Amino acid sequence: MQGMILNEYKTPLSWQSVPDPECGRQDVILRVRANGLCATDLKIADGAVPTVSLPHILGHEAAGEVVEVGVEVRAVQIGDHVTIYPTQSCGLCDYCRLGQENYCLTAPRSGFEVDGGFSEYFRVPERNAVKIDAQVSWESAAIIPDALASTYHATMQRGRIQAGETVVVVGLGGLGIHAVQMAAIMGANVIAVDIEPDKLNAAREFNSKAIVNSMQEDLPTIVKDLTAGVGADVVVECVAGSAIPSVLQTCLSCLRLGGRLVVMGYGYGLPVTMDSADLIYGQWSILGTRASTLQDVVNVVRLVEDGKLKPMVSDIFSMEQANEAMASLREHPPLGRIVLT
Repeated sequence: MQGMILNEYKTPLSWQSVPDPECGRQDVILRVRANGLCATDLKIADGAVPTVSLPHILGHEAAGEVVEVGVEVRAVQIGDHVTIYPTQSCGLCDYCRLGQENYCLTAPRSGFEVDGGFSEYFRVPERNAVKIDAQVSWESAAIIPDALASTYHATMQRGRIQAGETVVVVGLGGLGIHAVQMAAIMGANVIAVDIEPDKLNAAREFNSKAIVNSMQEDLPTIVKDLTAGVGADVVVECVAGSAIPSVLQTCLSCLRLGGRLVVMGYGYGLPVTMDSADLIYGQWSILGTRASTLQDVVNVVRLVEDGKLKPMVSDIFSMEQANEAMASLREHPPLGRIVLT
C-alpha cells in the first residue's frame, strides 16, 4: 500500500510504498477514506512529541470502510463505516476499568506511538472501530474522535457545563467552534471569542449569546457587563501556540468566584503563571483536559447522526497533498478542520 511517511523531523512527508497491515484475531482493517488534520500533527512532524519514533505514519483522526476482520471479531463486519478511537487502551488498569481510557499509562495511540491513518489501509483493534451511519460523510466521520469528542470531554466531563451557565469559548478553530456547539446543546449561554471575523460569523449559527472580537474589545469587561458584574461560570480555552500564557491570563480575568477554566490549547515549554492570591480568593478550578474516552466518541457519533452536532470541515485535500495541507494549517489555522481524503 501507499502512505504519507514522516522519515525525518521538520521535513516534508513522503508518499511511498509501505507494507500492508496484518489483521490480528481481534483486529479490523479499514480502507481509509478520510483523515482530519490537527495542530498536534504539526508538533509530531516537528519532533516535539517525545513518544513518536521514525519512520512514522501520522493520522489520529481517521474514518474508513472495514475490508477485513479478525476471526474473533463480532461487533464489526466487512462493509461497515467506522470512525477510529485513537487510544488503544490496555483494558486492565484502574483507569480503563473506570472508563477513563485517555488516562491509560500504557496505551499507544494511533498516529502517535503506533502508525496512524495517513495511508491507504489501517489496522486497529475491534473495540476502537466505532460504527457510524453511512449517511454521515467521510470527512465528518474522520474528525469526530478528536475535534468533536475532545471538546465533548472538555465541556461535558471536565467542565461539567450546566444549563443556564455562562460559558466563554476563546478561540474558534478546530476545537473551539465545536465547543461552542457543545455548550449550546447543554443549554448554556455562550460567549464566542476570536480575533478573525470569519470565525466569529460562523459562531452566530450556533445561537451564541454574544460574539466578541478580543482584538478590538476588552473581553473581561464585556463578560462582566453581560453577567451583571459576576463573570463567567466556565471559560473554555482553545488557543494554542505562543499566545497561551497571555490568553490564559485573560481567561482567568473573565471567571466568576468559583468559576472553572478548562484548558484545551497547549504548547511545549510554555509555563503558566498567576497570582496565588487570585487563585485562592477566587476559588477557581483550573482543569487540564486531553483527548476523550471511547464512550465520549460513541456519544458524539449519536449526536452527529441525529443532526444535533455539526462537524465543521474547512478545507479538503487529497492524501498526496498532505504537505500542502500542513503548510496551510501552519500558516492560517482554519475554522473547523482540514481533512485529507
